[in-house]
Amino acid sequence: MENSRTPGVGEMVIARIDKVMQFSAHCKLIEYGDIDAFLPIREVSSGWIKNIHEYIHTGQVVVCKVIFIDSDKGTIDVSIKKVNQNNAKEKLNTYNLEKRLASLFQQSMKEAKVSPKEQRDAYVSYVLTSFGSFTSFMKGAADNTTDFENAKLPKKLKDSLRRLIEASKSVSEHKVTYLLNISTFDTQNGITQIRDMLSDIEKASVEVEYIGAPRYKLVAAGPDYPTAESRIEAAKAIIKQKLKDGRFSIEKEKVRKEKVDIINRL
Repeated sequence: MENSRTPGVGEMVIARIDKVMQFSAHCKLIEYGDIDAFLPIREVSSGWIKNIHEYIHTGQVVVCKVIFIDSDKGTIDVSIKKVNQNNAKEKLNTYNLEKRLASLFQQSMKEAKVSPKEQRDAYVSYVLTSFGSFTSFMKGAADNTTDFENAKLPKKLKDSLRRLIEASKSVSEHKVTYLLNISTFDTQNGITQIRDMLSDIEKASVEVEYIGAPRYKLVAAGPDYPTAESRIEAAKAIIKQKLKDGRFSIEKEKVRKEKVDIINRL
């Protein structure tokens, strides 16, 4: 998901608040290898801000717009107030879809027995360089385009991708969704702790979607509701085990049975 290029002026980016000061905040652009960005207080919200901490806090994930780049100094300024709610939601959905498709590509390489790790990394780099994103690449795979057919990837990997995509269109799953609120009092290691914790939750087959920290959406699916719920319980256990100095709450949002067709979102 991460790439080595830098965003352009006017581009929407996903930023994690790294440090909040009286009149500004330092951010990390998580789509760009955690490169630094600067958020002036005047770009946090419209109107006069008496206390910046009432609007943003360390560890919060927000959608921003890049408003200034100083190539000589290597600095990037971003704005929250210049992003409306609909655009923010669309950006987060796009980001989360790209994460899911990146995971699907990793799954296909595992199924195709691609090794060693250097070779897998090389294929990831090739896809992102040639197609720009996993979303574009997977759409090509779903539509069986000429670009996908000509992609310099092993036939067994392409066949694996087609099988996984076809399966995603037809497999009926039971899905449960929970809203997670989580905060930490550890000012030194808390953010890293939460980041690692969410990564472990994803490894436990629970999808994590950013709403805007401290709020996250946890989505688990399975062949039946008990299986889906058990994955949420596993996520709770991970939080209880790893959250050393903080608090969390988790609330069920909705339960539904649906067709999982990831390609329809491309």
